Amino acid sequence: MTETITDPESEPALRCRYSTCRAPLAYSGRGRPPEYCPDRRWPGGKTCKQLAADERAAELAAGLDVPLTAYREATARVLPAVQTLAGELTAVVEAMRAVDGSAVARIAEAEAAAVTAAERAQTAEHERDQAVRDARTARAETTTAAEARRVAERRARDAEAEAEKVQRDAWRQIADAREAQGRAEAHAGERAQAVITETQRREAAEARAAELADQVKTLRGELKDAQAETRKTEAARAKAEQRADRAEATTATVTAERDAARADIARLDTALAEAGRARGDLAAQLATTTTDRDTIRAELASVREQLAATTARADAAQHAAQTASTDRDAARAELADVRGQLATAAAERDTARAALTESETARRQAADDLRAERAALADARRQVDQLHTERRAADQATQDARTQAAQLEAGARAATNRAERAEARVDQLQAQLDAARAELARVDRSGGPQ
Repeated sequence: MTETITDPESEPALRCRYSTCRAPLAYSGRGRPPEYCPDRRWPGGKTCKQLAADERAAELAAGLDVPLTAYREATARVLPAVQTLAGELTAVVEAMRAVDGSAVARIAEAEAAAVTAAERAQTAEHERDQAVRDARTARAETTTAAEARRVAERRARDAEAEAEKVQRDAWRQIADAREAQGRAEAHAGERAQAVITETQRREAAEARAAELADQVKTLRGELKDAQAETRKTEAARAKAEQRADRAEATTATVTAERDAARADIARLDTALAEAGRARGDLAAQLATTTTDRDTIRAELASVREQLAATTARADAAQHAAQTASTDRDAARAELADVRGQLATAAAERDTARAALTESETARRQAADDLRAERAALADARRQVDQLHTERRAADQATQDARTQAAQLEAGARAATNRAERAEARVDQLQAQLDAARAELARVDRSGGPQ
């Protein structure tokens, strides 16, 4: 631990009191602290203590003791503040450089994140457009399949009506044949005419049966067409389901892009918060530096006034002490030292001003960068909102496509069922026609021998 002794005419650090030397002095902390270098020798064999005594004597002889004492007191007040300010400015400059580098890195990172978010948004927009096109295509195919289903249903209804008509005609012909057989048996005298009539009717029934067979073939062809339309409807439904799955996958991709954009926004918010904290620290340091600068300016103004008075007195003393060459040289050396210290103080003042200017420029640049980052963040948020809207539209389109596909599938099943029922009725009609032919043959056999 180092003990510091403060003397009214010396600086806080232990240094030699001879103005030309001012070398640091070693002090163990015990006894009276040393004031001069114990071993150093100057030209002529004199020590620092002897030269300091000669310096004080020359000052007393020249009348410079009072102004030089005032100058030393003023310097003792100013130099600690100047040194402290120099240390603070060094720390501020380092902090500003660190903040500047960090801000530049974060701005570059934010710009890269914004570019990535824009690319992802553009990709999501392309995928959303593709999903919308797929949904439109699915709607068109669903409409086509629904029209095909309606045509198949209409053909099935026509086939059912025709089958019912054929069935009614067949039963009517059978009833007529039976009635003719009864009449033939009841009226034996008219048997020949009945046979002729019955033969004509049989021929008409056979022609009708042939016609009905042709109609059955036609109905079977239409049934095959309806089944082909049903298969096409099934294929269209499968394609619609595939498109719905692709739209759902696109929706999942858009959701992932939205989550990535949200993560980028959170990271940008964190970077902005850190930049805001750094700006607050920089503003506090600037406020402290500004206060120190004002204090130093006031002290420098006071020192200038005292220096002006000291310079005037030194000039008068130099004029009065022209005959004392040794004292004059010492006074000139003292004045040169004073002027050097003043030049150093002026240089440090200029450095402080430059540092303050650079700090203000960096603060303005940081403010501009923060505004740019906020604008980029707002743009990213708008893009994310647009992505949300587009995702909801894609979800609605997917739901509509699924609903239409379900309706189409139900219609296809209904058409298939109706086609199956029509085929069953055609088979039943064929059986009835075979039965009618058998009945006609039986009637023919029973009436021929008689």
